[in-house]
Amino acid sequence: MLWLWSAMELGFGLGAWGLGVAAVRLRRQETSRLCGLGSLACCAVSLCTVVFELARYADIEDISAFLDTANAFRLAAGVLLLGTLVLNVAALLLRSRRED
Repeated sequence: MLWLWSAMELGFGLGAWGLGVAAVRLRRQETSRLCGLGSLACCAVSLCTVVFELARYADIEDISAFLDTANAFRLAAGVLLLGTLVLNVAALLLRSRRED
């Protein structure tokens, strides 16, 4: 069951970046907006599954697993959030430039 949580985190994280890249690349404004919104939603779901996994470690009182993975989760969550925000801001700037 643990592999399923990890696969969800990875899948939604990759989906967040993939939709962010699609929002940058697409020329149609409405489709770009939907991709940007989907990107932020995938990022939120991915980060939420990380919190659930850490809570699971706390529930089963596996302190060593919690301490071993907390720093890696913090780093990965920061990179995911920063990358998603950069892609969505770039898409927003390109979209506003295309409107002019």
